[in-house]
Formats: sequence, structure tokens, C-alpha cells
Amino acid sequence: MNLQAVYHRIKQNWSYAYDAETLHIRLRTARGDVQRVRLLCGDKYDWKRTNMEIDMERGVSDALFDYWEARVRPPYKRLIYRFALHDGEKTVYYSEAGFDTELTPQYYKGAFDFPYLHETDRIAPPEWVKDAVFYQIFPERFANGDPSNDPDGTEPWGGEPTPKTSSAAICRA
Repeated sequence: MNLQAVYHRIKQNWSYAYDAETLHIRLRTARGDVQRVRLLCGDKYDWKRTNMEIDMERGVSDALFDYWEARVRPPYKRLIYRFALHDGEKTVYYSEAGFDTELTPQYYKGAFDFPYLHETDRIAPPEWVKDAVFYQIFPERFANGDPSNDPDGTEPWGGEPTPKTSSAAICRA
């Protein structure tokens, strides 16, 4: 098992609030290296009643990696978790503390911790955005039709834009 390829971190696109009650948790492994990944999770203050094991789905793969995902609905909107990676012959447990071949009885030590699933952490764009088309227009990149109205310092057409010339064009616009 190529442990150097295993990657996860709290927040960003690796663990995030999908809606008011659901977390999406993702893990990266080397392509074709791991046959099965299970998410071992629960509430750190009520582990005995809330702990569960969820099979993660291999969502997509690229040339180098497989990306796994699980959806979790934590009963108290907080979650600690670790991963169990299976390659057919052995199982390795991955937590924020690193890798281990055995589960520690102290389930909370070293676990990834999503402290609270709050509505304000969720990105909730309006419905119309799903069908919208966005354009990024950079007026200073268009052909110069009338050089007589150019501000001082205008670069010739086809020149390489720089932060200095771009900001000058923006400030004078």
C-alpha cells in the first residue's frame, strides 16, 4: 500500500458541509492501490451510541489517484473520524496522527475532528446560478482600435501583460 499517496485534511474540499445535516468526507489514495476504504466515525462525546462504519465510494480516478467519498449525517452535527484502508492483504488505519496497523481503544486520540456542522459554513448559491453562464472579460486585452485615445504607458497590442500595466489600465479606466 502506497501510504505516501494517501491524503486528507479537514475542511476545504476534503470535508465540508453539503447541507444543514450532511458532511461530505473525501480521501485520496494511489490509483488502484486500495480495494476498499471505510470511514470509522461518530460523536466524540457519545461514541458508544453514535459510532458507525461507512463504506466510502470510489468516486473518480485520474492518472495517479483514486478519490473516495462518504456522506455522513452526524446526529449532533459534530464528528470525529478516521479511515480504514484495505488492500486485500492488510488494513491500515489513517487519522490526523498518521498511520497505524491497529485501532487504538482511545477512539478520539488523533482522530480527524469536524467540530460543528453550522449552516453558515455551507456554501449555498442561489438556484439560478446552476444554469448561469459567467464570462470573465478583460477589456485591456482587446485590440486597440484608436491609439489616439490611449492613456500614457499603454503597451503595444500583442505585448505581454504585466501587473504594472494591468493595474495602470484598470486605474485609468
